[in-house]
Amino acid sequence: MAVTLSGSAVNINGTNVTTYPNDAGTLVSVTMFTSSGNYTVPSNSNMVLVQVVGGGGGSAGYCESGGAGGYAEGAYTVSPGQVIYVTIGGGGGGVGYYGGGGQGGTSSFGSYISATGGYGANNNWSHASGWGGVGSGGQVTTYGGTGTGHANHGSHSQAGLGGASFFGGCGGVQRGNGGLNYAGHCPGSGAPGAVCDVGSTGATGAPGMVIVTAYT
Repeated sequence: MAVTLSGSAVNINGTNVTTYPNDAGTLVSVTMFTSSGNYTVPSNSNMVLVQVVGGGGGSAGYCESGGAGGYAEGAYTVSPGQVIYVTIGGGGGGVGYYGGGGQGGTSSFGSYISATGGYGANNNWSHASGWGGVGSGGQVTTYGGTGTGHANHGSHSQAGLGGASFFGGCGGVQRGNGGLNYAGHCPGSGAPGAVCDVGSTGATGAPGMVIVTAYT
């Protein structure tokens, strides 16, 4: 369903949603944070659109994967020159088979908006992927995705896949003795579960990210 963002309230499938008034100003800058630090509002900006994703959860062996970080998005009125601290959640660490993978960290934009990290493998249910984190404080908040649970990775079966975040998924593990392969390890995605035929341990989830778009 296509929705035109006009800065007014619209009804989407029976739910009233207030759209962003981004068409009311001119784009000033886009800043991407992959590590924590200060954001200074540009001198000619009075509004920012902020997108936040938490860190991905860590994985375990036998394809038991991590959940993705939650996502939040919101538009806020700010003051030129205002300094806001941005926190980037790290990825949760990997563990051996049936252990509890580390939880991803929370990403935030000051006190305005945040998103928790994904849970590590086996934290919510035995031999299963961790659940996704969730966003809060924005006009849009969603859960991160979950990945694969226990599977036999031998022969030609499906590799472990971590939960996908708003920005995409992670690479799967290589089949056989080659270890892990992170093609397309997107921000906030959960770590893929490790191969089982060589007793591999899991991997670390992808760190979170914050994108700040400033408008006049």
